[in-house]
Amino acid sequence: MIKLKNYDKKQGKISFITDMSISLANAIRRSVLEIPIMAIDEVEIIKNDSALYDEILAHRVGLIPIKTGIVKETKFKLKEIGPRTVYSTDLKPSVGATYKLPLIILDEEQEIELIANAKLGKGIEHIKYSPGLVYYKHNLDSEILDFVEIDEFGKISYNGEEFKDKSLSEEQINKIKKIKEVNELVFNIESWGQIEVKEIFSKAIDVLDKNLQEFNKTIK
Repeated sequence: MIKLKNYDKKQGKISFITDMSISLANAIRRSVLEIPIMAIDEVEIIKNDSALYDEILAHRVGLIPIKTGIVKETKFKLKEIGPRTVYSTDLKPSVGATYKLPLIILDEEQEIELIANAKLGKGIEHIKYSPGLVYYKHNLDSEILDFVEIDEFGKISYNGEEFKDKSLSEEQINKIKKIKEVNELVFNIESWGQIEVKEIFSKAIDVLDKNLQEFNKTIK
């Protein structure tokens, strides 16, 4: 069961309620890091008069989200003169992602010029290839989650003594004591902009399915 809770395409966020097990939810979350994503892998700095070292500038450029499609490799150029703030949107051609990230501030007559090579990679190799943030929690009020323990089967346990020194109302304490188990998770996904937020979930499932098929072949 999957029930949509919130979807904001402009912000690249989606959340839904599901009755999937924790083990499956965690497998999907981990599979996100195996989705092929485009990111800058090499930076050739031709000129850098800014206050940042070449290594720091290259690191910042390497973390720019790049729209990922069918192209496996591509090249970007950047040439700017101050005074101005240089953004990720100043790379040519356009990186495609909607986020406008500040890279560096150039003072009067300061100049930077570089060439950046991008390729497909996976988040298990480097986090710059991660398509976004994926997390989940039990479908309970946040203030209740702080005072209960939930095992992998959704069974809730608590220690009544813990409530004595906490700033919980009598109503909250009674609510906690009435809950025996929780069978739903709130699954959240936030995209960095390389691929659509809905694609992150579907592609992660494809990766998990492929890995399970490969595993099945090895044990036959």
